[in-house]
Amino acid sequence: MKVTKWNEEAAREIGHAFGYYDYGDEVGMGVFYRSKDAVADYIYGYVKMAYEGDMLYTTSDNGEGYIAYTLPGQKTNFKAGMALIKALFHSMSIGEMMRMWKAIVSGGKSLQDKMKKEKKPFIFVGMVCVREQYQGQGYMRKVLDMAFSEGNRLHVPVILETDARSKCDKYMHLGMELYGVRDIKAYGKLYDLVKFPE
Repeated sequence: MKVTKWNEEAAREIGHAFGYYDYGDEVGMGVFYRSKDAVADYIYGYVKMAYEGDMLYTTSDNGEGYIAYTLPGQKTNFKAGMALIKALFHSMSIGEMMRMWKAIVSGGKSLQDKMKKEKKPFIFVGMVCVREQYQGQGYMRKVLDMAFSEGNRLHVPVILETDARSKCDKYMHLGMELYGVRDIKAYGKLYDLVKFPE
């Protein structure tokens, strides 16, 4: 179901879940930020952007799990764009943004970039999160199934990218295929995944 009412507590919990994710031996995108709290602030802003842009969905009124995705041709409106810009500048310095941009570019084109260049329609998943108290109860599958169902309905692939092999493995377990791995040097790796329509 689409989120139609803002839930401040849930948004803060989602930010915290990303900011304090345990990467183990891996290096995640959090390395570009000054602190775990800065990552949490950025993700909070991303959730706000997804909400303002009609791109945020949840499993039920209880908000066990959340997913943000864009449909083919869906554009970010002004209010959503401003929420994301505000989150970026609140959580990162210009230098940190430049360092992250250069590292990502060094890894080569993402699947999203390639599909845009080829003008192929797709659903892009920008965020998946199950709130801590609901983890391990099957909600990750439920939120992903929302995007997969839309992909099947529209006959387009669902794509996402992630910054940890541990996350990549979960997505593959839930039906996605690994399209490619982008090496961003000392900053780790980015994994492009896809789920083709049935």
